[in-house]
Amino acid sequence: MMTTVYLVRHAQSAPDHDLPEADWPLSLLGRQQADALKPLLTSLGPTRLYSSPYPRAVNTLRPFASQSGLKIELDPALRERKLGDGPLDEFQAVLKRAWADFDFKLPNCESSRECQTRIAQAVSAIADRNANETIAVASHGNAIGLFLNSLDASFGFEDWKQMGNPDLYRISTTENGWAWDRDFQWSI
Repeated sequence: MMTTVYLVRHAQSAPDHDLPEADWPLSLLGRQQADALKPLLTSLGPTRLYSSPYPRAVNTLRPFASQSGLKIELDPALRERKLGDGPLDEFQAVLKRAWADFDFKLPNCESSRECQTRIAQAVSAIADRNANETIAVASHGNAIGLFLNSLDASFGFEDWKQMGNPDLYRISTTENGWAWDRDFQWSI
């Protein structure tokens, strides 16, 4: 038996630099994308839903949760990686450096290694608590990308740049850890 986890990158957000990044909502398109996920998630059959506490992640799962009657369980360890203290003028350059040097981090922030460890432990703990189930886990591009890198070190910055909003990845438990089904990827 195995546990199947669908990693769900949140739908398109509406960045608002008057709000903390953790509070950014979904955009109008993002709300439409979240609604469009309902038939796919219905066909995949998750029995448990977990999410980062950030509204854009929670609200990506909310339409399916409402339709299915499933509760969304919040897990703070699924949050986005803290890359900077506020908006970064050189966001792409900082992120590229962080992917090149997993120990690099700005003051009071989180390195790629720290985020990767956190997200891997969170997803593993969720899978352990829900053995032999199918689970949807909503998180963020950087965190999911770093988790995928832990499964396949060839997944890097350029792969992260290709991720969509929303995006889904299927992973499953095996006797030796995780298996990433590279034949399954869905994005709008």
